[in-house]
Amino acid sequence: MATSSKLNKDELAELCDKLTKYAKLGHKDNMTSQACGKITKDNPLWCELKTEMDSSIFPVCKDKGKPFMTIDNTHSERFLDVACEKLEAKKKGKKPPEGSTWKQELLKNLKDVKMTGTTKQSATGNVKGMTDASKYTGSHKERFDAEGKGKGAAGRVDVVDNSGYVGAYKEAGTYDSKMKK
Repeated sequence: MATSSKLNKDELAELCDKLTKYAKLGHKDNMTSQACGKITKDNPLWCELKTEMDSSIFPVCKDKGKPFMTIDNTHSERFLDVACEKLEAKKKGKKPPEGSTWKQELLKNLKDVKMTGTTKQSATGNVKGMTDASKYTGSHKERFDAEGKGKGAAGRVDVVDNSGYVGAYKEAGTYDSKMKK
């Protein structure tokens, strides 16, 4: 079986690096099932493992009791080993290219992350116009500062000082100014 051959340090570092890039695409530090799905979409040889990836490869390799797989040398090599076993079973006797193993073929076929199917910035540039406070009127113009950054709740909510002596009397310290009128 091809899983008996160990990866050398360079191959293992390359595997960890590529898995990390797929994990980062999902804004995570660990491998998730979504990142595994992206691997099967981007890489032709891995595409043959699409159904096995969610059902038997990722669940075996992920951390116990957690929805992710830590990307380290041990977990990454185990991930490649299980994928190799499943690919061998699926190929049923077909041999890898001359002088190679399925493990090396899977590693070689694991390309860098493709940005297909990801959200891109609008080509019209309307986002800049939406954050330009000079284009807004009324209370909406208070939502952004001079640089166009949103103020958050401070730009949307009128904050009233409720520190009066009685619940219905608001804005402590203003009684004298109201009574002199």
